[in-house]
Amino acid sequence: MGIKFDILAREGQARAGILHTDHGDVQTPTITTNFTPALLRSGLSAGDIKSLGVEMILVNTLHTMMENNMQVFDIREKLNWSGPILADSGGFQMVSLAQHLRVKKDHIEFTWDDKKYQLSPKDILEWQKKLGIDIMMPLDRVWHLRQKNPLAYFLSVLTTEKWFKQSHNVADADVFYIIQGGLNKLARKISINYANNWLKMGIPGVSIGGLAFGESRSKMYSMIKFCTQRLPENNPRHLLGVGHPVDLLESIERGIDTFDCVAHTREARHGRVLTDTGYLHIKNSCYIDDNTVLEKDCDCPVCQLGITRSQLRVGLKSPDIEQKRFTQIQLMMHNIRFLMRLMEQSQVAIRQGKFGIFKQNFVVNFSK
Repeated sequence: MGIKFDILAREGQARAGILHTDHGDVQTPTITTNFTPALLRSGLSAGDIKSLGVEMILVNTLHTMMENNMQVFDIREKLNWSGPILADSGGFQMVSLAQHLRVKKDHIEFTWDDKKYQLSPKDILEWQKKLGIDIMMPLDRVWHLRQKNPLAYFLSVLTTEKWFKQSHNVADADVFYIIQGGLNKLARKISINYANNWLKMGIPGVSIGGLAFGESRSKMYSMIKFCTQRLPENNPRHLLGVGHPVDLLESIERGIDTFDCVAHTREARHGRVLTDTGYLHIKNSCYIDDNTVLEKDCDCPVCQLGITRSQLRVGLKSPDIEQKRFTQIQLMMHNIRFLMRLMEQSQVAIRQGKFGIFKQNFVVNFSK
């Protein structure tokens, strides 16, 4: 079938809709839970998060390929997950693995566990297709925003376009185009024009990449708006690597439908917990005798069971590895449910024409 997208309600640029995939529907706006190697090692399985409202998960393309020695396997069986899966492009690894990765004309080369690998853009999408990925991200060329040479951003746009031409026909109905260009508006405009041409030819959606690299929020929001205002109204739009609660709402207001980010699970493992009034650092000594739950009106299983901040602090600081791991899972489940509830509230608010008010109230409370 491929990807289909229905917009059910709008408020300004914000949209509430349904993303139809071969493995189920996804209510939007929403955010994925990213099943990174670190998350898998934690002991949390995709089956554990279904009850938290998660409808779509993400797997990391290069990490998953390397962790499984390039072997194709049943990813849904391995993750205990029957629903939609999004795979990232592997492009971010050009920043995170820069010391071990070389970008060539028609492929990338890198070293992993002392083994050398060579992958083409087509290899990336063929591997995603064999795994049964629902939303595929093609290999894109990413530059860190600290790059001072503006020509690098034009190179990222041209390389991303060239690689897409080489690989898209592996799975036209399931692959998104990734818009690059950093904070350079001319480079972004060229990339958007490429994206619009591919959308006219039938690809289902687009992603905006190359942001959330330490730029100011105002610059990120401005570039998101710059992109969405120049994209068709009826295709889904994904924003890569953004997951801070305020950033999610600001981006939804500017026309983004789906997101992915590792921050909320990674931070939970280190004791940084999301609440309506901001972050709670559970390791702090002020929670030694705190017998309240993480958040009074939270419907996550941890808060519903009445597990206190004091108990969670003890568990997270425990020398017992299993107790610490169990506590990390509890904190991750709370953070996942927090963001899923925020997305559900956003969907309702857009349908009711009250998203602007909802966003304003949330931002004020979260920033206290």
